[in-house]
Amino acid sequence: MKTLLKLTVLGLVLGLSTTAHASEFYKGKTVTYIVATSPGGGYDTYARLIGRYLEKHLGARVLIKNIPGAGHIVGANTLAASKPDGLTIGTFNTGLIYAQILKREGVQFDLREFAWIGKAAADPRTLVLGTESGLRTYDDLAALAKPVKFATSGVGSASYTDTQLLRSALDLNIEVVPGFNGNEGELAMMRGEIAGQVGSTSSLKSFVDNGYGTFALALGGDGSVPEANSKVKTEKGRAIISLVEAMALLGRLTAAPAGTPTDRVAELRAAYQAALTDADLLADAKKLDIPIEPAYGDTVAKLVGDALNQSPETVAIIAGAVNAEARDITVKTPLEAVDDGGKVIRFKSGDAEIEAKVSGSRTAITIDGTQADRKLLKPGMICEITYDPQSDKNEPKTMACKG
Repeated sequence: MKTLLKLTVLGLVLGLSTTAHASEFYKGKTVTYIVATSPGGGYDTYARLIGRYLEKHLGARVLIKNIPGAGHIVGANTLAASKPDGLTIGTFNTGLIYAQILKREGVQFDLREFAWIGKAAADPRTLVLGTESGLRTYDDLAALAKPVKFATSGVGSASYTDTQLLRSALDLNIEVVPGFNGNEGELAMMRGEIAGQVGSTSSLKSFVDNGYGTFALALGGDGSVPEANSKVKTEKGRAIISLVEAMALLGRLTAAPAGTPTDRVAELRAAYQAALTDADLLADAKKLDIPIEPAYGDTVAKLVGDALNQSPETVAIIAGAVNAEARDITVKTPLEAVDDGGKVIRFKSGDAEIEAKVSGSRTAITIDGTQADRKLLKPGMICEITYDPQSDKNEPKTMACKG
């Protein structure tokens, strides 16, 4: 953290700190600010706050455009394909670094090529246990004989990846359930449907402060909560925890497409820095109880490049933790379509649209608690589906539906 702060100060000394002003190019124009999540939640909150002050310091209207999907990949792909004229920027999370390292299907960008504007905060991760779960401490969780459910965003998101990595590092007996966006995970914990989740400390703080959960474990915090590195028992686990803590330095990233003219990138960086150091923004952030710990331009580009530069051994650890242990996914979702007499269904897993082939013999189906044939499946039914995302057909193993 001290290194990051020194680099940030160096950026100030090199002249990025001059107050931005409305330029002739940006005056009266509209800048689209892509947010790679649905409305609500931490990234949307940060973008809308920063967008208001970018308008002030850039002299342009800032339009927030939410483009969720595939763990921020859809939003990042949209940014990468945007015209590099300085009128489109985007914000997304560090799950994209994992996605690029693992060469995930659907990635159509190279993070090294983006024109980096800055990042708004460090983003320490925390494991939270819902009050309704009956679990109070990490030791309670570690002692469980039967698995409990943990909510995450879509497959491939930072939330999903961090949870899978933490599960592997600490050998936790948890079942990862993707598909919870915005504050849906917190609501599920309040209803007792989900035991806990792993997320940024800042986004979960109000949930805990209101008595709905407890911070049980921290990855890069202030010492007030037990640290994950004090619980890990293997070298593999220590490597994983170190990587997640390093990623926590890169919170709330913002970039422009590759090829954006250097003079416009410089103006965007200056306006972004002016916004993030604006006394009124800092006061608003305090009211919202969200931390501001920014870095800018080339400093962020270097941090992203360093995070991508992982050894084959570390890549293997990430792949083993995320892919090998993620074969079975359970998601509770409406059936969006049922075709061919129930042989083919479509549903959402997180932001991803899934088409699955239902087996007449292998898929165990119940409707309202009674064993049922796939022919009885109907669009709109709410189903808890367990399937293997690595299989070609996404064949469900079980479907528990309500008619």
